[in-house]
Amino acid sequence: MKFVFNASPNLRQKLSTKRMMMELTIALLIVYAFSLFYYASNSEYGTAYVMQALILMATALVVTFVCEALWALFKKEAMIPYISSSFGWITAIILTLMCPVDTQPYALAIATFFAIFVGRILFGGFGQNIFNPAAVGFAIIFASFAGAKVADVATAATPTALIAGEYNWLTINDSMISALLGKYDLWTLFTGWYPGGLGETCTLLLLVLGVVLIIRKVIDWRVPVIYLGSILVLTSILGLMAGMSITNFYWYPLYHLCTGGVVFGAVFMLSDPVTSPTSKMGKCVFALGAGIITVLIRVLANAPEGCMYSILIMNMLTPAIEQAFAGKQLALRKKAWMTLGVLSVLGIGSMALANAAITPAEPKVPEKPKTVMIPMDDSYTAALNATLDGSLQNEDGSTTYTVTAEGYAAKEGPNMPNYDHPFDPNVFEITIAADGKTIVSLNPTVIKDTPYIGDKILNKKYLSQFEGKDISTLQEVQKNDVVSGATFSVKSSMRALLEVKKALGY
Repeated sequence: MKFVFNASPNLRQKLSTKRMMMELTIALLIVYAFSLFYYASNSEYGTAYVMQALILMATALVVTFVCEALWALFKKEAMIPYISSSFGWITAIILTLMCPVDTQPYALAIATFFAIFVGRILFGGFGQNIFNPAAVGFAIIFASFAGAKVADVATAATPTALIAGEYNWLTINDSMISALLGKYDLWTLFTGWYPGGLGETCTLLLLVLGVVLIIRKVIDWRVPVIYLGSILVLTSILGLMAGMSITNFYWYPLYHLCTGGVVFGAVFMLSDPVTSPTSKMGKCVFALGAGIITVLIRVLANAPEGCMYSILIMNMLTPAIEQAFAGKQLALRKKAWMTLGVLSVLGIGSMALANAAITPAEPKVPEKPKTVMIPMDDSYTAALNATLDGSLQNEDGSTTYTVTAEGYAAKEGPNMPNYDHPFDPNVFEITIAADGKTIVSLNPTVIKDTPYIGDKILNKKYLSQFEGKDISTLQEVQKNDVVSGATFSVKSSMRALLEVKKALGY
């Protein structure tokens, strides 16, 4: 790393590192307090969720302090001064706020260890780490513990999970857009009144805190403004390229901004002075690059956590950006503007490629079930008991046969001795035309099989398939697309047909 030395005299700034870290801590705790208030005041969640959020925060802080205390002992340094000057608790708080409330504490504990020990200590401690430690820790959770959820603490589908899973991050269909915004409207997303990462939901609060931190000079305004602005512009371009109307595309960039921890990352992670460039022009390039990567990861990889990965990728490029813009800033201004211009063109070009690579989601058309035919000589059907209970000659010359046949209740269920038959039967009336072979109708009169399953054979479409069929040549019965799930009852009706067929001498 290149060091720049200036001759004395030097002026001491009022803005100390300790003051910056304390103000950052206060801002983070305000975000955490909002999350606790949301779960406490929401009747769907309540005290158990608040306790879970407190357990998560305590877990991260305990692991952080233990790691730093043991490292201080290893280095033979005074423990309390070392911990108080490393500001590890900020990493712990940020990492906790990135996690959903149903994260398992053990998963957060392991992630915190990696964030503190691997992400900070192994690089030399506070001020010397290359990667944002919280992003390192969350990458561990996202990659290795995605399924580590508390069983009795479960939240609804988050907005990012919804648009990523059901909409592939892009749709121009008005009905799908209305359905999406019906579940999570923009005002809900802006105010944060929905489940998600503990600190990532309330866009309004995060923006207010970001403005305060900028005014207090805790963070540089260039990083969050350019990062959020680039996402806003790029997603607007993508939406228009995809075919959204000019009057209706506004929801798309706003949805990107208000979900997936974008604003949280802009305020509390990308602006980290340790892992981002120090020069003003370098910060602009850093933020623009992160914005482009975030959008690309989201829409092409269908990954909600584009913000976290963009931070880690740009952290790797920070030394190169620092070297490129080291020196007199006024002399490098032209170089910086050219770099930003090239990046902007690449960003717009990448949106054109993304538009060509992805297909906007459309409403799914339910697939018609494949027709399944059951043969009349089915072995299970042949094993069912059946009796011909009588016949009635009709005025038109047709004959109606009453047949009792075993179904599921008789073959697989308990016997019912209060019937005249030694089994719990289904009863059918089968009418044969005057020619003695054409089926006029099949009518189930008593269904003893499972309610809502066996009585599916009352479906008119199922019964109508027999009308006009020749019983002497009938070989199979259509089942699946009209009475799916009622296989045994279908076989009971087939057994009744076989009994009539036998009575007619076929």
